[in-house]
Amino acid sequence: MIKHKTLLLPSLFISASLWAQPFAPMDTRSMAMGDTGVGSARPGAAGLFNPALLSIGDETDHVHIIVPNLGIGVFADPDALDAYNDIEDEEYLDEIDDAIVAMENALTDAQLVSAKNDFTNNARGLNNSLGDLSEQPFRINAAAFAAISAPRKNLGLSAFASANATLETSPRVSRCDDELLEDYIRFFEGINSQADLIAAEASPNNQAGCDNNPIITLGDINDPTDDLTSDVLVAGVTITEVGVALSKEIKLFGRTVAMGVTPKLQTVTSYYAVPSVQDLDNEDYDLADELEDSEKDDNDVNLDLGIATTFLDDRITVGLVVKNLISNQYDTSESAAGESLSYDVDTQARLGVAWDAPLGLTVAADLDLTKNQPFFLGEDTQFLGAGVEWDVANLVRLRGGVRSNLADSDDQMLTAGVGFNIIAVHFDLAAQFSDNNVGGAFQLGVDF
Repeated sequence: MIKHKTLLLPSLFISASLWAQPFAPMDTRSMAMGDTGVGSARPGAAGLFNPALLSIGDETDHVHIIVPNLGIGVFADPDALDAYNDIEDEEYLDEIDDAIVAMENALTDAQLVSAKNDFTNNARGLNNSLGDLSEQPFRINAAAFAAISAPRKNLGLSAFASANATLETSPRVSRCDDELLEDYIRFFEGINSQADLIAAEASPNNQAGCDNNPIITLGDINDPTDDLTSDVLVAGVTITEVGVALSKEIKLFGRTVAMGVTPKLQTVTSYYAVPSVQDLDNEDYDLADELEDSEKDDNDVNLDLGIATTFLDDRITVGLVVKNLISNQYDTSESAAGESLSYDVDTQARLGVAWDAPLGLTVAADLDLTKNQPFFLGEDTQFLGAGVEWDVANLVRLRGGVRSNLADSDDQMLTAGVGFNIIAVHFDLAAQFSDNNVGGAFQLGVDF
């Protein structure tokens, strides 16, 4: 009997949020303040959130450099994580192997019954946990950007490069696997002696699953895990952008407003694989190699548009941005099984407001005006985020916030962060967390 070197999903959990199509590449200050920024982003990141902000505010005679901003976040359903942990902790696959060997080598009926009970208990546990895992998405989102910005009333400029990668995985447990394991359980529950085992081979019940595979062949018990047909969908998208944001303060209907535009080059790279249970159990199989072989690039030009204005002596800023004005649909390459997926990079619209309050406080809120779909798996999102920043003597900035998904009342997230100013250098950290999400970000920048 061959021991299982790899469980059903460990390689995917290690290498693999609820995220839909990302709005911006995980700016540290934004993450810490509830994922806000359309009305509140600092000039260094304004080109990524709302280009109009480059002509808003008092910081219009400086240059701001961010090198780099790095962020990562992970999503997993807590029930699915419990199921995965059960599979890993209980070692169901190895225990099933051991039970089969023990049944075949049993010298007494008592030994056989003990091994049979071990087999049925582990097969039942595996089947229940696989059912909890089925169609449950797991995601990782990683992002990085660098930018140099020169905010000005007459012509604000920002050049940036960013990369935003999303990897989504979902176990797809087949109905036939459920039937296979249940048939094995029923078969062995009727075995209570060596004589029962010998007689059972000739029984019409000596078959399992959709294909009626024999359970016992010439006295040998066939391992049901060798006949599992479930697989795991693994799909990823990386959006790389190089853009220049431009803004200008103008008069519109008698009000001073800032208008911004960000033309950008986009490279959209997809990865797709559908490894079977047998692939993942094969020590020679390399998921990373299959994903690399499936890499497919698409290049496009896109555009962001933004507007912003202020009220109450510039204390309140209201911003509106439309990102990816041109929606595009793409296809992944075909997997080894001949499957491919379509996914969209859609237009997104978001409204933001920020209040430059007394005592060094900044309060911000953002609302998605569009419901956003994930690239491949999971639920839609429409985020409402709010956050606050307290600037202590321009040396330390304490931040906190909350983000809620209006499309899913169970999707709530808390955020927090801190920033430090040392002369012209700023250093920022952020974290976000909920029952099924965890993430963090880091940023280093220079203002002069």
